[in-house]
Amino acid sequence: ARIVGPVKGATIQGFHELAARPVDEYRCIARVFRHAATGCEALHLGTADTENLFAFSFATPAPDDTGVAHILEHSVLAGSRRFPLREPFAVLMRGSVATFLNAFTFPDRTVYPAASCTPRDFFNLLDVYGDAVFFPLLRNETFGHEGWRFEQDDGGARFAGVVLNEMKGAYASPEELAGAWSLRGLFPDTPLGRDAGGDPRAITTLTPDGLR
Repeated sequence: ARIVGPVKGATIQGFHELAARPVDEYRCIARVFRHAATGCEALHLGTADTENLFAFSFATPAPDDTGVAHILEHSVLAGSRRFPLREPFAVLMRGSVATFLNAFTFPDRTVYPAASCTPRDFFNLLDVYGDAVFFPLLRNETFGHEGWRFEQDDGGARFAGVVLNEMKGAYASPEELAGAWSLRGLFPDTPLGRDAGGDPRAITTLTPDGLR
C-alpha cells in the first residue's frame, strides 16, 4: 500500500505525524511519528484488536563480547528514578493482568515489550516500563547481581552473576555454540560477529562504569 502523508500539522503531545499507511495483512493503520524535542521515533499500529502492546526498542549493536547490552537489559529492570525498588516488576506483576512482559537482547538491538487487554493496566505498565528504560538507577550492587561478581565460600573464590551464569549455560550447549559460531563465521565484521549475550570469558572484564 502507498504511504499517505506526511500529514501536515498533526502533532500529538509533542509527536509530529510524518506518514500513515494501511497494512492490509494486519488489518491496521500504521502511523509514524517523530518527537520534536528529542527526535525519538514512534510507530503506532491501530487495529480493532482488544490487545494493547507497546515496545521500547533501542539500537544496541554489540561492540564486543562482554554482553554489555544483555547486562544492561537486566539492569534497567532493577530500579528506576520513580520506582527505586530492587525488583519493581516482581511487585508490578502481583497486581497486573499483563498478557506479556519481557525484554530481549539481539545482536543489533534491545527490545522491551509489554501487553495487556485492560487499558488502565496497559498504561500502568507503560508508566513503570518507561521510567525503567529511560531513567534506570544502574547501581553497583545491581551490576554485581545481574552482571558478575566475586563470591567467597568454603570452596574458595568464584565468579557469579545472573547473566554470567545464563551464558555459562548457553556455552555448555553444543547446539547453541554451533548456531552462534555459524553466524559469527558468516558475518565477522558486523554485530553478528560478536556475542551480544556475552562470552563468559569476556563478561568479567566489564565494569560498572563500562556498563553506564
